[in-house]
Amino acid sequence: MAGYRTADAAYLEQFAHAIFASAGTPDDIATHVARHLVRANLSGHDSHGVLRIPQYVQFIDDGMIRPAAQPKVMLEHGATALVGAQRGFGQYSTSVALELAIRKAEEFGVGLVTVRQGNHIGRVGEYTEEAARRGFVAQVFGGTAGANVRPAAPFGAAGAALGTNPFSVGVPTSGSDPVLIDFATTVLAEGKLRIYRVKQEELPPDVIVDRDGDPSVDVEDFYSRGGMLKPIAAHKGSGLSLATALLGGLAAIGEADPSSNGTAPQPPTEGGRDRTAGIFLLVISPGAFGDADVYRDTVSRTVRAIKAAPTAPGVEEVLVPGEPEFRSREDRQKDGIALPDGTWDELGAVAQRFGLDMPPTRPS
Repeated sequence: MAGYRTADAAYLEQFAHAIFASAGTPDDIATHVARHLVRANLSGHDSHGVLRIPQYVQFIDDGMIRPAAQPKVMLEHGATALVGAQRGFGQYSTSVALELAIRKAEEFGVGLVTVRQGNHIGRVGEYTEEAARRGFVAQVFGGTAGANVRPAAPFGAAGAALGTNPFSVGVPTSGSDPVLIDFATTVLAEGKLRIYRVKQEELPPDVIVDRDGDPSVDVEDFYSRGGMLKPIAAHKGSGLSLATALLGGLAAIGEADPSSNGTAPQPPTEGGRDRTAGIFLLVISPGAFGDADVYRDTVSRTVRAIKAAPTAPGVEEVLVPGEPEFRSREDRQKDGIALPDGTWDELGAVAQRFGLDMPPTRPS
């Protein structure tokens, strides 16, 4: 059983900022990425939190992340735009794209922005939650598919050709919290496997297959021996995963080496035509379709009706998407963020490299 060490969110955020700044990241970008990672931890998604710091530093070392890169608007037509991330931090470039999509939704009723040349964008629900809290409906997903793409096998395949291709929708309510749907189109997000790895625990069944397509619960079959993640809901999840890649691929038209998620370098393809990747952000103003207050009130009434449904045996409460994250955030702000010893040790190695102190921990 893995041990844990607990630190306050504020200290972890300061630590993450110091690491990225030491690796050559400008202050504003380091602040943004650090906040995004710790917000993921607070929301209960440790797979997208500070656990990613060593990975991102390695990506900087390898030239996959250009820490000082500033995103640029490459094309713009009315309610649509294409943003080039310039291989910078995905969290920062996607937030820049989100702000652009929101401005367009304010002007046109809808804003559609895609992002190319990106990296891992972190917890996708962060972007849709931000838009929904400002009164907009938002859909954000990132996808990659095709030749030399990992880590997921399409339904019926014994080889990888899909990314984890996350999907998120945020919808405003008349209350304080939005409805927030956020999930990978694989049975588990790849980052969840990292948690099992650092804790040295077996995976649940039906999450991965080994390199031959046979079921496995050994996480090293995935990380060390060419295994693959399975799609959610069999052919339905595989189809949804492909859809995220093809729509995100609007960002990659004519791009020679499509990439959006900062995974390991992939062999080049012929003009990029047998692989596609990109980030897709759609922001909608409810006011373009009627009274926005009436819409938000209808959403809230609908949510209350869903929560009032009778519970199944053994279930205490019907939850709507987003509630577990909001409750986790409240608890972890108060109680601190517990990290497995394995994650703490990996962070310690990065801190030692840059001559930085580790965050203080709470007494056990």
